[in-house]
Amino acid sequence: MSESNAEFHERLARIYRQQAEAGPKAREAVVVDRNGYIIVRGAGRRRSIPWHGLGMVVMSFFVIKGLMMSQLGPDFYSQDVARLSGGSAIEKAAAWTMRPDPVSRWIAMQIKTYS
Repeated sequence: MSESNAEFHERLARIYRQQAEAGPKAREAVVVDRNGYIIVRGAGRRRSIPWHGLGMVVMSFFVIKGLMMSQLGPDFYSQDVARLSGGSAIEKAAAWTMRPDPVSRWIAMQIKTYS
Protein backbone atom coordinates (compact mmCIF):
# COMPACT_ATOMS: atom_id res chain seq x y z
CA MET A 1 0.00 0.00 0.00
CA SER A 2 2.79 2.40 0.87
CA GLU A 3 4.51 1.68 -2.46
CA SER A 4 1.47 2.76 -4.45
CA ASN A 5 1.16 5.87 -2.31
CA ALA A 6 4.83 6.72 -2.87
CA GLU A 7 4.44 6.06 -6.61
CA PHE A 8 1.42 8.34 -6.69
CA HIS A 9 3.31 11.15 -4.97
CA GLU A 10 6.26 10.72 -7.35
CA ARG A 11 3.91 11.00 -10.34
CA LEU A 12 2.27 14.02 -8.75
CA ALA A 13 5.67 15.68 -8.14
CA ARG A 14 6.66 14.97 -11.76
CA ILE A 15 3.46 16.56 -13.03
CA TYR A 16 3.94 19.63 -10.85
CA ARG A 17 7.58 19.92 -12.03
CA GLN A 18 6.49 19.76 -15.67
CA GLN A 19 3.82 22.34 -15.00
CA ALA A 20 6.36 24.66 -13.34
CA GLU A 21 8.79 24.24 -16.25
CA ALA A 22 6.06 25.05 -18.76
CA GLY A 23 5.49 28.37 -17.05
CA PRO A 24 2.35 30.39 -16.51
CA LYS A 25 1.51 30.50 -20.22
CA ALA A 26 1.03 26.75 -20.55
CA ARG A 27 -2.16 25.88 -22.37
CA GLU A 28 -3.28 23.18 -19.96
CA ALA A 29 -4.46 23.13 -16.40
CA VAL A 30 -3.75 20.22 -14.05
CA VAL A 31 -6.24 19.74 -11.23
CA VAL A 32 -6.28 17.14 -8.48
CA ASP A 33 -9.85 16.55 -7.40
CA ARG A 34 -10.94 15.52 -3.91
CA ASN A 35 -10.78 11.80 -4.78
CA GLY A 36 -7.12 12.12 -5.74
CA TYR A 37 -7.65 11.85 -9.49
CA ILE A 38 -5.43 14.00 -11.66
CA ILE A 39 -7.46 15.80 -14.29
CA VAL A 40 -5.76 17.58 -17.17
CA ARG A 41 -7.95 20.17 -18.82
CA GLY A 42 -7.25 22.55 -21.64
CA ALA A 43 -6.94 26.08 -20.36
CA GLY A 44 -9.70 28.50 -21.27
CA ARG A 45 -9.47 30.85 -24.18
CA ARG A 46 -7.22 33.82 -23.69
CA ARG A 47 -9.05 37.05 -23.18
CA SER A 48 -8.36 39.61 -25.84
CA ILE A 49 -9.86 42.83 -27.08
CA PRO A 50 -13.42 42.22 -28.32
CA TRP A 51 -12.91 43.71 -31.78
CA HIS A 52 -16.32 42.65 -33.11
CA GLY A 53 -18.13 44.25 -30.20
CA LEU A 54 -16.14 47.47 -30.47
CA GLY A 55 -16.79 47.59 -34.21
CA MET A 56 -20.51 47.17 -33.64
CA VAL A 57 -20.52 50.00 -31.08
CA VAL A 58 -18.72 52.35 -33.48
CA MET A 59 -20.97 51.37 -36.38
CA SER A 60 -24.15 51.84 -34.35
CA PHE A 61 -22.85 55.24 -33.16
CA PHE A 62 -22.51 56.44 -36.76
CA VAL A 63 -25.88 54.98 -37.73
CA ILE A 64 -27.61 56.74 -34.83
CA LYS A 65 -25.94 60.01 -35.78
CA GLY A 66 -27.04 59.51 -39.37
CA LEU A 67 -30.61 58.79 -38.27
CA MET A 68 -30.68 61.93 -36.16
CA MET A 69 -29.29 64.01 -39.01
CA SER A 70 -31.81 62.64 -41.47
CA GLN A 71 -34.77 63.15 -39.14
CA LEU A 72 -33.83 66.61 -37.85
CA GLY A 73 -32.30 67.96 -41.02
CA PRO A 74 -28.72 69.20 -41.35
CA ASP A 75 -29.45 72.80 -40.34
CA PHE A 76 -31.38 72.01 -37.17
CA TYR A 77 -28.89 69.29 -36.23
CA SER A 78 -25.97 71.72 -36.60
CA GLN A 79 -27.84 74.28 -34.47
CA ASP A 80 -28.33 71.68 -31.72
CA VAL A 81 -24.66 70.76 -31.78
CA ALA A 82 -23.70 74.47 -31.68
CA ARG A 83 -26.04 74.97 -28.70
CA LEU A 84 -24.34 72.08 -26.88
CA SER A 85 -20.85 73.45 -27.53
CA GLY A 86 -21.56 76.51 -25.39
CA GLY A 87 -22.45 74.55 -22.24
CA SER A 88 -20.54 72.68 -19.54
CA ALA A 89 -17.59 70.37 -20.12
CA ILE A 90 -19.85 67.35 -20.57
CA GLU A 91 -21.98 69.21 -23.11
CA LYS A 92 -18.83 70.29 -24.97
CA ALA A 93 -17.67 66.67 -25.09
CA ALA A 94 -21.10 65.63 -26.40
CA ALA A 95 -20.97 68.39 -29.03
CA TRP A 96 -17.51 67.24 -30.11
CA THR A 97 -18.66 63.64 -30.59
CA MET A 98 -21.94 64.61 -32.26
CA ARG A 99 -20.52 67.08 -34.77
CA PRO A 100 -21.37 66.21 -38.39
CA ASP A 101 -18.79 64.07 -40.14
CA PRO A 102 -18.65 62.58 -43.66
CA VAL A 103 -19.72 59.09 -42.56
CA SER A 104 -22.80 60.34 -40.71
CA ARG A 105 -23.69 62.67 -43.58
CA TRP A 106 -23.45 59.79 -46.05
CA ILE A 107 -25.65 57.59 -43.85
CA ALA A 108 -28.17 60.44 -43.50
CA MET A 109 -28.26 60.88 -47.28
CA GLN A 110 -28.81 57.15 -47.78
CA ILE A 111 -31.67 57.16 -45.27
CA LYS A 112 -33.21 60.22 -46.95
CA THR A 113 -33.14 58.58 -50.37
CA TYR A 114 -34.90 55.41 -49.10
CA SER A 115 -37.54 57.13 -46.97
